[in-house]
Amino acid sequence: MVVWNVLQAIVRSLDTRMGLHYTCMERCGSGKPLHFQGFVIVTTSRTIAVIPARGGSRGIPRKNVRFLRGKPLIAWTIDTAKKCAAIDRVIVSTDDPEIAHVAEVHNCPVVMRPAALAADDVPLDPVIHHAVCAVEEQEGSAFDTVITLQPTSPLLSVDTLAAALEKFAQGTMDTLISVVDDRHLSWTVKDGKYVPMYAQRVNRQYLPANFRETGGFVIARRRHVTDRSRFGAEIDLFEIPHTQAIDIDDYMDWWLADKLLGRRRILLRAAGYEQIGLGHVYRVLMLASRLIDHELLISTDAGHTLGTKKVQDSFYPHATFASDEEFFSLVKRFGPHIVINDILDTDPAYVRSLKADGRFVVNFEDLGEGAWAADAVINALYEADHPSPLFHFGKDYYCLRDEFHLLSPREVTDEVKEVLITFGGTDPNDYTRRVLTILAGLPRKDFCVTVVTGLGYSHFDALQETVTGLDLKVEVLRDIRNISRYMHRADIVFTSAGRTVFEVASLGTPIIVLAQNQRELAHTFAREENGIVNLGLGTRCSDTDIAAAFMRLRDDVVLRRRLSSTMRGHNLRSGMDNVLRVIFEKYEAAKGWEQ
Repeated sequence: MVVWNVLQAIVRSLDTRMGLHYTCMERCGSGKPLHFQGFVIVTTSRTIAVIPARGGSRGIPRKNVRFLRGKPLIAWTIDTAKKCAAIDRVIVSTDDPEIAHVAEVHNCPVVMRPAALAADDVPLDPVIHHAVCAVEEQEGSAFDTVITLQPTSPLLSVDTLAAALEKFAQGTMDTLISVVDDRHLSWTVKDGKYVPMYAQRVNRQYLPANFRETGGFVIARRRHVTDRSRFGAEIDLFEIPHTQAIDIDDYMDWWLADKLLGRRRILLRAAGYEQIGLGHVYRVLMLASRLIDHELLISTDAGHTLGTKKVQDSFYPHATFASDEEFFSLVKRFGPHIVINDILDTDPAYVRSLKADGRFVVNFEDLGEGAWAADAVINALYEADHPSPLFHFGKDYYCLRDEFHLLSPREVTDEVKEVLITFGGTDPNDYTRRVLTILAGLPRKDFCVTVVTGLGYSHFDALQETVTGLDLKVEVLRDIRNISRYMHRADIVFTSAGRTVFEVASLGTPIIVLAQNQRELAHTFAREENGIVNLGLGTRCSDTDIAAAFMRLRDDVVLRRRLSSTMRGHNLRSGMDNVLRVIFEKYEAAKGWEQ
């Protein structure tokens, strides 16, 4: 006991002389050890966060208590501070009873500031100093670190704040300020003239750093917090993401904050290889283009080289995996709110594993047992009515690429002058060469042919060799980005029974379809009642049947116009909007608002 008393006397002496607070390691079991005259002593650094919130907001009336994404603006900052383990006290300094009430509802103590500290022209320094002194007097002990957190910075994350506090604790700076790198080609006024603030015009990324303070935080040693300043001689900067740097001052800032707070992390998994083609990858890329206001990550199997390359070429955030274990590790690291699978059939165990941590799962074209475990299943290729509200079938959910929205449906001309052959990204049955050879063998060849193949078409060299020996005008293209142009100008299109049918139909161009496999054969949209000539499974269709179908369509303009009119009667341009509505309405219904 004598030893403890002596040690406590030493501690009190150090506390008085150095402004530090100590407890014995054996007593508290935590803290930072300090060796002092043979004793191990534990330092206890106390940190207070002050949120200054004045009631007289002019840019946006009642700004601090106005609801943003389901809760008052100031509550975002309160919650962030309270979740940060490095902060011991969180208080609100205000002159406004309504703000005080909101703070108290969110279990945050309030220091009411005097009227003299609530005027428009009063800086923050005396406000912060008043609040800290009030709490210290009430608690009878001092703080070591003081953080100023603005209530107008609702996007500052707990992780960012914690990282800044760690840097501050490990460093020797007096003050740490949140900033963003805001380099631009900027100008100023000097001697009544506009002059550039740069030495030479270069791209923005090559300009020198230009750090702008945000309203995120100012972290300072307690000894530097006075009624005149919070800044010591040694000042350091902490760069934060631009998405967290919104400081709400006007309605545009409010709108930006609302949009950013509405972001979700969305993981899109796509399958793309020779056997199934690139349709799933293309749809995921289309979805990504409409989801840019969310945080996205596209994942592909490393073994799917075809699909992986296509995604990599798109410049969206992308990650590969080599096994299920790696994929789920990726899921855990990214932490998505929503997972979108475009990988065909799934099993229940896979889907349940995705949903284990509360993730919302959407599957495309899933006919497996795993579909029943998903939160939503979307399949445009089948028109079946389904008793379960999980399933959304039919053409109303086809995701039409942007390029097809640029073109109006075409008018059918009297004569067939141009034919397009395009059997998808892979064409495993090589219908391309077969149809081309059939057309070249017709007695009347008063038309030209355009052939478009995908990256996965493995017969490209043989195709080029075939073309050189044909008595037919042929243009061969590979992996083009504007195929809508060729579909629109063609008079007849040969294609598979997959997703391309919807694209051609949106333009009203007459189509002849050859299914690649049994799954395609079951696709319900590609049929004559929808304006499409479907010859069935191509491997069971004779060359004579293919030639006869073409000549019938070529020679009958009335038939072509009727088929075109039928196709143009379908509303295929609202599919993406319908898909996004299903995803987010179901997500919000299932999850509600989550920070």
